[in-house]
Amino acid sequence: MAQMMAVIIFVLMFLLIITEKVERHVVTLVCGFLTLLFVFGIGMHSVNAIIDTLNVREIFTVDFWYHTGDTAETSSGINWATILFITGMMIMVEGMGHVGFFRWLCMRIAKIVHFKTIPLFAPLC
Repeated sequence: MAQMMAVIIFVLMFLLIITEKVERHVVTLVCGFLTLLFVFGIGMHSVNAIIDTLNVREIFTVDFWYHTGDTAETSSGINWATILFITGMMIMVEGMGHVGFFRWLCMRIAKIVHFKTIPLFAPLC
């Protein structure tokens, strides 16, 4: 039953993203919540599965914020360090795009190769 609900939610999410009727971030957040509710909550009847998947306990440990030596990845579920890192990268790239950094960079590269088409392909890729 839980697997069938997961497949239905996935197909629904896929179709909504393809049709672009609703913004992608809204679709993924709602489908993620539906997965937690229906698959883990109703289908598996397991609150522990929800807690383990969200992996919230990891954020409240010292090792999450400050690593000493070689610490192995021992947790399962969502890797919040990666999520926070990618979020920071997205914010930085959005800010750089907003102030025109990438347009400036493309024009600078085009000027270096004297606006020739073939040499321009490699650095812009």
